[in-house]
Amino acid sequence: MKYILICLLIFSIVGFRSERFYHFSLKETQAQFHWQNLENIKYALDNSTMPHQQVKQIISAIDTLQRDLQRGLRIDTIAPGQPN
Repeated sequence: MKYILICLLIFSIVGFRSERFYHFSLKETQAQFHWQNLENIKYALDNSTMPHQQVKQIISAIDTLQRDLQRGLRIDTIAPGQPN
């Protein structure tokens, strides 16, 4: 019994410490649409009357999101669910 509890404890600790990866599937047109929307938001913020520091923080967050999306980009020519 003690062995089982120790194993469960170890598995629960390891489970919370492991990194999780998420994969999103988008068509090329969808990805371009969302990318362009992010660019438009950055442009609108840059020309807004918001305080400069807030605009810089929001644009930085969008840039980080775009950079991470680009870094994790994987292009497949076969749609998910189609046989090879």
